Amino acid sequence: MSVPAARLQAMPSLAEVAQTALPFSPGSISMTPEGVLGIAKPPRPARLHFVAEGLPFSIAVSFDGEKSCSQVWAEVGHIPYTAQSPERRRHLLAVLRAIENLQHVAFVVQEGQKILLFSEKTFDGQASPEDLIHQTVLAVQEARPFLKLLGPYL
Repeated sequence: MSVPAARLQAMPSLAEVAQTALPFSPGSISMTPEGVLGIAKPPRPARLHFVAEGLPFSIAVSFDGEKSCSQVWAEVGHIPYTAQSPERRRHLLAVLRAIENLQHVAFVVQEGQKILLFSEKTFDGQASPEDLIHQTVLAVQEARPFLKLLGPYL
């Protein structure tokens, strides 16, 4: 195959990428030493959503070429202000302080009021569906008793 013909064959793939992946990033087009254009399509981050224990969960998976990072999170609720309910606030904060050193999840208070359930895991290579399911099941199972403790105060 001659170089001009190879360049012409690369044009439809460039057009395909242009329709779906604009704007181009610095590494999105590559050229071989022969002058043939190619497309470097990094895997797009994946996002999944599901409901468990009455909470909407989200999963985000990204791949940097060597490792995958998977994050599972859910918004559990909000800590009430003292003026709204001092008793509920006190009990909720006491339960949150008691939840420490869990192996697969963490309860994070964001912006002083929002309670998030968060799990993150890094995998060598691309994460498989089995890896994601395993991480998700471990996170939900470990969080389940604590969600039941927090429930009456949310």
